[in-house]
Amino acid sequence: MTDMDPNSITLTTPSKSFAYEKMSREIEECNDIDTLKTVLRCYVKLYFKQQETIAVIGIPDGNT
Repeated sequence: MTDMDPNSITLTTPSKSFAYEKMSREIEECNDIDTLKTVLRCYVKLYFKQQETIAVIGIPDGNT
């Protein structure tokens, strides 16, 4: 797996930063590995779905 650092991603809106901090703390408190795996799979799938949706509506992805 690649070395991922969430601190390398900048959120520009205070509401998103606050929501991230809240969720980050909940993740830190979770000791159930199966729950964490399920949540991670959901986020990965949502990320890929977002990419598909952006491609359909024609927003440039920055890779072209």
